[in-house]
Amino acid sequence: MKEISQPLFYDITRSPLGLLGRVAHPEGLSYLLRSDTESDLLNEIARRVGALPERHPGRFAPWRRQIDCYFNGQKPEFDAPIFWLTGTLLQRRVWKALTEIPYGEVRSYQWIADRLGLGRGARAVGNACGRNPLPIILPCHRVVHEDGTLGGYTGGIDIKRRLLAIERVYWTQERQERIEAPRSLRRGGFDPRR
Repeated sequence: MKEISQPLFYDITRSPLGLLGRVAHPEGLSYLLRSDTESDLLNEIARRVGALPERHPGRFAPWRRQIDCYFNGQKPEFDAPIFWLTGTLLQRRVWKALTEIPYGEVRSYQWIADRLGLGRGARAVGNACGRNPLPIILPCHRVVHEDGTLGGYTGGIDIKRRLLAIERVYWTQERQERIEAPRSLRRGGFDPRR
């Protein structure tokens, strides 16, 4: 963790995947974390940044709108600022490359390795994806094995499948098929206040 000269802030909201915790520096979002319980989320936030920051929901309005848009099945433009609290130079290069994968599409770990000039560096790409501090925003769920199988996901393979389904990409028997958005997304969309 890098030395932080300004205070950090956090907020917690509901999502179709459970509770989402956001941690931000005054210059941008640093972490997006998911959990089923608030106590687990608070413990993870404190573990990541060394202490529990001040709760400040107002600082997260742009990110909240963009993530709500995503859960409503709309293609968001994640353009609010990011402030890195973690990550090696290689990891940050991989995370930036994730943003080049179009919404509703997937790419292989090797595709990213090739873009970054890493040769057969698919394993290094997978390791960087596993340390992604901003899942959904930096879409590591869109990365699959070269043979088309899903591969892993830090949040669990079920979460990966659910995120891909939001983007209308569905995996059955480990192959990609297009389907309609899940009924819950077609009818009224996601309301984070529920």
